[in-house]
Amino acid sequence: MDIDKLSQLKHINKEIEIIREQIRNIDVNTTTDSVKGSSPTFPYTMHNIKIKGIDIEEYNTKVKRLKIKLSDRIKKLIDATEEAYNFIGNVEDSEMRQILTLRYINNLTWQQIAFKMGTCGDGSTERKKHDRFMNVSRSSRKKMV
Repeated sequence: MDIDKLSQLKHINKEIEIIREQIRNIDVNTTTDSVKGSSPTFPYTMHNIKIKGIDIEEYNTKVKRLKIKLSDRIKKLIDATEEAYNFIGNVEDSEMRQILTLRYINNLTWQQIAFKMGTCGDGSTERKKHDRFMNVSRSSRKKMV
């Protein structure tokens, strides 16, 4: 897991939200046709009557296909989110887990992170700890390969 993947968490969560909204707001395509009918009273004159509706079979087929595609995308996004949560959860140092959680899961700024963790300042200390951790983590993974 690297900083680029962790940074995507905010965007992944937003994309999941957008896709779920798309599923809720699937557009209904209406179709228009006309039929012949007569007036209900004498002299029963024939005339055209416009009708509107949806082709329910076509609509249901399209909706099912779209929902499957969107659901598959959500599953992939959730898998990426779970990978990030697992990475953060496996960090041994409690302070670093807090920094990573507040930064990538709660989407806080460095200054907000410093405040949440009870330190004064602009968050530069937390940012530097984060950067050192990510660099060490990255270099140790390269050694494994």
